[in-house]
Amino acid sequence: MTQIILIIAAIALGLATGNFTGGFAFSPAVCLIAGIFLVTPSLFKFHLSDFALIKSHIPEIGKNIWVNYLLIAAIALIVGYVSQDIGIAGALFLLALLPGGGMVMMWIKTSGANVKLGFIIFMFNLALLLPITLIFGQFYGLAAPFFPPVDLSTIDAVSAGAQVKPFAPFMLLVVIPFIISRIILRFFPAVVALTGKHQPLISKATMFGIVFYLFSLSTAQLLFKVSPADLAAAVVATAVFYALTFAAALLLTDRTATGKAVFWHIATRYITLALILAVFNVDIFGATFILPIMLAYFIQIGSAGFLAKIETRPTVAT
Repeated sequence: MTQIILIIAAIALGLATGNFTGGFAFSPAVCLIAGIFLVTPSLFKFHLSDFALIKSHIPEIGKNIWVNYLLIAAIALIVGYVSQDIGIAGALFLLALLPGGGMVMMWIKTSGANVKLGFIIFMFNLALLLPITLIFGQFYGLAAPFFPPVDLSTIDAVSAGAQVKPFAPFMLLVVIPFIISRIILRFFPAVVALTGKHQPLISKATMFGIVFYLFSLSTAQLLFKVSPADLAAAVVATAVFYALTFAAALLLTDRTATGKAVFWHIATRYITLALILAVFNVDIFGATFILPIMLAYFIQIGSAGFLAKIETRPTVAT
């Protein structure tokens, strides 16, 4: 509940600030901040020797791949096509390609999942950021013939972003945080201890700041130009996407410690990263592109407690 209140407050304050000021211009520095404060603390627990654990968890990693990048991606494409709005379709496809998220390790711990496996999958999915952004960069060109033309008349009045350049987010969200984590582990162990003690607070504060900033951008003001019909379509499409995603996660995993680790990486999406990447593409997909990602905060965080109760039922030890 605290997380939902924080997100609602960040969105409301961000939109109000943007509306009052006209909205801020986007800065790629937000990617670096997300990388340092959301990704780097998780990397403190990762050691190169952990790669040796991969060979003993090939089936779980394989399931993570085919469920997320084939099944969930297919669900996003089908639901997006039915919506007949390429903005909604693009946002759902982007969410499908970004499993896990900044809070996934917390849910893995609280549900008694295999933390080591959970973190290996987290790192694996994060390492795929570069090919994922390359794949998503081709989506509009391939999908556009199957959707009505995008109305960009409302985009011209705001400072829209440029199309995402895949290498930049990969460097800012993966490579630089990894280098920083190695330096801190080697020379500043006190920082590691302090971060471990306060990581939930750091994660929540960073998420609040990033969401506030992204919704105070000039691009976020496009939400006020979306019609009620478009908003309703986004609500239905996003709800259906998450319902099918949750169903897949529950049906295709068991409640063993290893099964739970895979479950959370299927059930959750890296929403904050999706929102960052969405800012680069709003002038391509239109104003509706932001809607499913905004709605995802409420659905995913709101459902996490319920899903955690299911996953904490008696399990078979592994």
